Amino acid sequence: MARARSLWRHRDFMLLWGGQSISMAGTELSALALPFVALTMLSASPLQVSLLSAAGYIPHLVASLPVGALVDRRRRRALMVWCNLCQAVVLGSIPFAAAMGALSFAQLYAVALVAALFAVVFDTAYQSYLPTLLRGDQLVEGHGKLGVSMSFATVVGQGGAGGLITVIGAARAVTVDAVSYLVSAVCLMLIKTPEPPPAPRPAGSRLRSDIAEGLRYVFGDPLMRPTVVANALVSAGIGGVWSLWIVYVYRELHWTAAETGICMAISAAGGIAGGLLTKRLTNWLGLPRLMLLSVTGYALDLIPTLVAGPGLAGYVLVTVGHCLAIAVQMAYIAANRSFRQLICPPQLMGRMNATSRWLALGSKPVFAILFGLLATWWGLWATLAVGAVLFSVPTAVLLASPLRSLHEVPVHTGHALRSQEENP
Repeated sequence: MARARSLWRHRDFMLLWGGQSISMAGTELSALALPFVALTMLSASPLQVSLLSAAGYIPHLVASLPVGALVDRRRRRALMVWCNLCQAVVLGSIPFAAAMGALSFAQLYAVALVAALFAVVFDTAYQSYLPTLLRGDQLVEGHGKLGVSMSFATVVGQGGAGGLITVIGAARAVTVDAVSYLVSAVCLMLIKTPEPPPAPRPAGSRLRSDIAEGLRYVFGDPLMRPTVVANALVSAGIGGVWSLWIVYVYRELHWTAAETGICMAISAAGGIAGGLLTKRLTNWLGLPRLMLLSVTGYALDLIPTLVAGPGLAGYVLVTVGHCLAIAVQMAYIAANRSFRQLICPPQLMGRMNATSRWLALGSKPVFAILFGLLATWWGLWATLAVGAVLFSVPTAVLLASPLRSLHEVPVHTGHALRSQEENP
């Protein structure tokens, strides 16, 4: 077998990676800017900030399953381009409305909903598109590099968000995110690798039966089921605590927007290291063991925030804790996605990814609202402590599954045959 070509010399992957890095940076900028738009311009309460977070996840709950079936019937790259263009228009409405003095909670909620709907289509197509661009033996490295993009996005996006919010205001800062989607669309248009047509559907196949087939596979496969459920529990915890974490450090630890952005930017350096080391860790531990070990990073992430106090010492403690935790989390994300894609039949890839995203992101609005209510009743600190306990459950799910005794990935024959054909 010929030696695998380095992804650094894979032109089309580099275009995808570059465009996604810029787009992710814009998304991370808005992730910090939008709550500050609500807090600083509309004097939002913790519950209102949680509702804004929930609005961004509701389309994942409602639309993910039918989108997955539709993605398996379409070429993915064209869908991704159109979603990027629409995202640019939707997000651009926020700074426009702010400049006209017409910004309201109703618009913030509407933008969050519509932008999330396009994100459902884009992300399902994107995760299903990568195995088309890369061979099976390149997926771990590819996901590792995309994990670096996530951390790079945090460094540039949230680090830049703090400065931009301070200098030009939170609403104007969202403009950068709108432009980033345009850049991503151009990068996708420049990819030359031909995308094969989707597999023909059986005669008389309907959307409902396609969705049911995907659900039966995900919940019936003994390896796919715990992998997807653990991922959903991780996302539920993130949905519950993320917006409240921002409120907590802003109100209880007295951090400014710039300090919050700098903390996230510095801590994201750990994510870059984790993404770059993922392939080596996989070679050393094996993909299943790496997934089992790295999922613990989420349970440890909130502890520094819960024990820190206001001032420099607390600031350093939270930042260092995030740095270590995010390094481990990036390895988990790459391992989880690669494992799912390697064991999944190619004709079910879109529906598998959509079902996973339906469970993972569909749980976020439920937990965002639940944790917003808990923060109202119990206070921010106690609610974040509940989140830390919730983050320990995915580890238990994986340990209770056949993954605990698995050393190698049982690669689906469709991926194995493709790798052999391209490396005779």
